[in-house]
Amino acid sequence: MTSEHNDNILEEEITTESETETTVTDKTQSELPHDDTDDYVFAHYRRRGKHYKKKSRHGYSSSDNQDVVRSQSEQHFRHRKKFTLRDRLWKERPWWQKLLIILAWIFGILLALLLIAVIAFFALRYAGIVRLTDYENLDMTAPVIENAQVSVTNKGHTVTYNGKEYSFNEDMTSILCIGVDRYELGVDSGTGGQADAIYMIALDTVTGKTKIIAIPRDIVTDIGIYSPQGEYLRTEKQQLCLAYAYGDGKKTSCLNTTTAVSRLFYQLPINSYYAINASAIAELNDAVGGVTVTMTDSTFYDINHVRHFEGETITLYGQNAHYYVRQREVAYLDSSTTRMNHQINYLKAFTSKTLQMTKEDITTPIALYNIIAENSETNLTPATITAFATTVVSSGISNIDFVTVPGELISGGTYAEYVVDEAGLYELILDTYYTPVN
Repeated sequence: MTSEHNDNILEEEITTESETETTVTDKTQSELPHDDTDDYVFAHYRRRGKHYKKKSRHGYSSSDNQDVVRSQSEQHFRHRKKFTLRDRLWKERPWWQKLLIILAWIFGILLALLLIAVIAFFALRYAGIVRLTDYENLDMTAPVIENAQVSVTNKGHTVTYNGKEYSFNEDMTSILCIGVDRYELGVDSGTGGQADAIYMIALDTVTGKTKIIAIPRDIVTDIGIYSPQGEYLRTEKQQLCLAYAYGDGKKTSCLNTTTAVSRLFYQLPINSYYAINASAIAELNDAVGGVTVTMTDSTFYDINHVRHFEGETITLYGQNAHYYVRQREVAYLDSSTTRMNHQINYLKAFTSKTLQMTKEDITTPIALYNIIAENSETNLTPATITAFATTVVSSGISNIDFVTVPGELISGGTYAEYVVDEAGLYELILDTYYTPVN
């Protein structure tokens, strides 16, 4: 009894002390002064907690971050383990297997680069052919030829000549080549020089058959007359070579000459032009390592005044090449014709050598183009040059014919005049640019 009584008394005392302590604590806190700092810290803590909860709802909880880190760590470990295994397997390979693998990689890369180059080349060639064979504005006219029946329909796409029907071949392209008698192009309008050499390259872009038509400079035809300021005045019958003089010595001169030749060929569209000055001859000649020709007559004197006779074979370098294609005796009526024969003889040899070089290096035409860029004027592009060169090369020199506009050289008073055989010229056009329907 005494023991239980004592225990009850002890529990009551402990309970009383606890209640007293709680009362004192509550009273003490209520009597303390109010601290704003504690409220700020507590509120800031609550805002931060709310912010974290908001982020947690969007996938930024600490547990998610831990999962991401753990996942990245596992991926890194697996990647490193995989790399280590691959590295160990590579080291265990024999040297010859390593060499074969390396060579296979190199071969694959080179093959891919080659494939890209081939695709780019054919894309460039296709773009060039499309531009070279644009006949959207074809509108050929019918010539008036004595004792011949000629009719043109469908703007020249169909021609009936002496009872036979012909269809225009839209795979053909024409490039007018002009040799100017000046050492610098574009001097002054009206004094830009004359076209001493005029050649039309007619190319079938499908078959590669090429015809180079020599057009005598002394042909009297309709040419455009322009003022020194470039204003069109009228059309006059003059020597074809003078068409180049009525222009800026560059683009407008080329266009005026091209238009004059187009009129001469019954409004045949001429897709491209290429003019070079006298300085370009020696540059082109030496770029191919000189040109070997056999003399067709005994009229040529070299730069050392040495005469070369018919049947003699010589290799032309530098200014000798320039002399050979430009030299003529103005005292003779047929001096222009003799010079044109020299040019044709030279062009045959130059073309043969250039084609052989192009077979060995397909970039040869572009290289030659760049060499004389400052001494030339053209509307040809790398695409059209590539298309033209590859087509001719694939066909070969045996598929290239040289012809001259048929006609007769007469004395026109002060100057020589080349009178065109209209029937012969039209038959040449039909043979070159048309295909018999039947």
